[in-house]
Amino acid sequence: MRRILVLAAVLCIAVLGLSAQGAADSISKASTGNYYTKSSLAGEDLWKALEARQCAISVATVNADGSPNAAVVIPGVTKDRLYLMFGLAPNQTGVNLKERRFAVVTAYIYNSAAADKLERNKGARSIVEYVSDPELSARLREENKDKGAAPTTIFTRIVKVLPLG
Repeated sequence: MRRILVLAAVLCIAVLGLSAQGAADSISKASTGNYYTKSSLAGEDLWKALEARQCAISVATVNADGSPNAAVVIPGVTKDRLYLMFGLAPNQTGVNLKERRFAVVTAYIYNSAAADKLERNKGARSIVEYVSDPELSARLREENKDKGAAPTTIFTRIVKVLPLG
């Protein structure tokens, strides 16, 4: 498990790699090759893996000074499967989500017993957007109380799912 978490953290930092000049944005240019497209999770497979908590999850955000921030978390999934729920303690990742309104969430499943490389490495990178609308957040909290939503829960909407790089 420790190995998976370290790999997930490394993936996060790679996703947020910033160029020295800042010419390329950190999301679309961090990884220009999609080596695991065939084994990447999307749609129903991704939701099931997230709900079953089969993945090592990392959240990559950008600090105010442009430096990368990575956190290993266990998000929840809303009943409608449109949002991820984060029960973050007050920390820099939460601040970054609220201030910059986006993050990259990497879900990674490593199966060391698999002979095929594509079966060993499964997952997805998802660009998520912070839900800043207080009315929507309140509604999502109410609808997802039984799934662990609390007054401090942070909700994000998946904007785009990308294969692992």
